[in-house]
Amino acid sequence: MKFLIGSDAALAAKGQVAEVFWDTHRLVNGHTLLLGMSGAGKTHTLKRMISALQKQSPNTRFHVFDVHGDISIEGASEVLYSANTPYGLQPLRVNPDLHYGGVLRCIENFTEIVGQTIGKLGARQEAVLRKILLDVYRLHGFVQEDPSTWFIDGEAHLISDGSDNRLYLDVPRAEKDSAKAFGARWDPSKSLWWIQTDQYEGGITRWAPKRSGRTFPSIDDVINYANRLIKMSFLGADQEAVTQLEIFNKAAMAMHRRMIREHREGQVGPSLVEEESEALDKARAKAIDAYTTAVEKIRTGTEMEDLIKYDSQETLKSVLDRLETLRSYGIFKNQPPPFDPHARVWVHKLKPLKVAVANMFVLFSLQEMYDTARERGEQGEVLDILVLDEVHRYADNEEGILCTLSRESRKFGVAIIAANQDADLPPSFISSLATKMVLGIDELYWRSAETRMNIERRLLEWIKPQRTMAVQMKEIRATKSSWKWVVLQ
Repeated sequence: MKFLIGSDAALAAKGQVAEVFWDTHRLVNGHTLLLGMSGAGKTHTLKRMISALQKQSPNTRFHVFDVHGDISIEGASEVLYSANTPYGLQPLRVNPDLHYGGVLRCIENFTEIVGQTIGKLGARQEAVLRKILLDVYRLHGFVQEDPSTWFIDGEAHLISDGSDNRLYLDVPRAEKDSAKAFGARWDPSKSLWWIQTDQYEGGITRWAPKRSGRTFPSIDDVINYANRLIKMSFLGADQEAVTQLEIFNKAAMAMHRRMIREHREGQVGPSLVEEESEALDKARAKAIDAYTTAVEKIRTGTEMEDLIKYDSQETLKSVLDRLETLRSYGIFKNQPPPFDPHARVWVHKLKPLKVAVANMFVLFSLQEMYDTARERGEQGEVLDILVLDEVHRYADNEEGILCTLSRESRKFGVAIIAANQDADLPPSFISSLATKMVLGIDELYWRSAETRMNIERRLLEWIKPQRTMAVQMKEIRATKSSWKWVVLQ
């Protein structure tokens, strides 16, 4: 791919051919950094590059992460994200690569990105979250010790598409009475229990939604599991005892509400009280029997260890609070964004999201793209170009996913076009990018640019926004990369 940047002022002054091209065939990689203060023309340059490059390579896709809502490309497929859109990210997707993937690697990436964006987890919180995630993955059939379980055959989907307001549940036959007590109903045409979608909360979440095949766990799955752990830890009981106690509580509340209503209407009689009391006594007896059975099942003494491994109720609750915060952001959903597969440019419109949420969205997206690229192996051409404005929001961690991408993604067919207002970025990130374009930065940041990018002060003074720029490009087999004084076309 090739893009005309402008003309070399020094060569033009000598009467020589002065055109300056950005050419992936001559550069050590396609990574590019655009530096410019507000009004210097970063967005305009980004649009020019994308518009020109997408016409040259039918196999290349541009992934534009637009945090300000001002990057519009003709012919692009755009998707706007907010807490109310039905689509989003699946951060718990397991990379099946034997050497670079697996359940633990996915968990490490998840905890790292969460810590980088909304605050680092404490050592005990991180340990508890790791154990919860390992358990949830195992329940979904993904076992770290068995790489053959890291794969899924196609995307699983819910039995119902939601149009009938039914959520079908995976209820074992032996547990049907308990599910029924929580309001589940039987559908004989599908031979499945179901509940209204908006009623899937509380005790009924013990049973996962029924899907057509195996799927990766969701944030909701993790939260429901953590909630059950807290209840089990508090009661010192197993899942069945907790379920029966919840059924008893539900029956008690129902009886209380009915008696209040009947008293107000003057319709309460001895028979009603006896009827309700009898039903409540049965629910109480079942809860006591279940708790007794749980205690009697203790044989090895390791049963309590299964709960103790989650540290304390306080730590468990703090982890649950963090997970519920993540869910409230509304970006973690199993439904993928509806991009046009034929469009060469996909624009992720992130303006409605808060800064921390948008940052998290981008970091998880970059991690998924890196895993996908590494899984497909080495490539001889650029297949994906990631376009990032305000790149400092994602590059503050030298061991993070963006710096990793800048160092390792070239061979997998990935290039980065990053824009920022100044050069206050990790040196390892700057040095990994073959091309640097300085469109004009505030003089407050000149000294930093001189130090980090080895650019002369007189060149920074010469730059006139939207008229001239400084360009440095590392070409293959070149031992030195000098700065060019470029006049824009």
